[in-house]
Amino acid sequence: MHTNLRLRPAVRVVLLDPSDRALLVRWRFSDRDVWGTPGGGIDTGETHEDAVRRELHEETGLRLEPDTCGTCVAHRTHVVPMENKYGEDWDGQEEWFYLIRVAAFEPRGALSDEELRAELLHELAWMHADEVDRLTDAGAARPVLIAPRALASLLRCLALGGRPNQPIELDV
Repeated sequence: MHTNLRLRPAVRVVLLDPSDRALLVRWRFSDRDVWGTPGGGIDTGETHEDAVRRELHEETGLRLEPDTCGTCVAHRTHVVPMENKYGEDWDGQEEWFYLIRVAAFEPRGALSDEELRAELLHELAWMHADEVDRLTDAGAARPVLIAPRALASLLRCLALGGRPNQPIELDV
């Protein structure tokens, strides 16, 4: 249980196209790259649904209808010291993953390239689960992590039509 930790609440979005490709983002840190799903922190007073719509628009350019935010399919608590752009310190992040099926589109965030880089976001790409598995193959110029580690397995489950009755608890 993580009751005494200051956890930043966040949403992540698993966007799947008709070919079961997921739209992933690549964050570039000083020592490694991390691939994961679009999303981010839930602002004070914001609902999960509002955060899903805002984050998707900012990072991918996708605008969802007001009553659309998908189904929560997974949850994880990631304990790692972090600081946000406002200087707030957190002990980690609690994330809820929402599944949304969409037609494939060319992602282009509503934020400028400078703003996206300030968020460490450097790339958006549609990928099948097998491609996600290969991202961590040896030989990359720098270390590559997948967040969460079970992302490819989650994508396979969702591609097979598996929507869990309750959110799956994911590891880091």
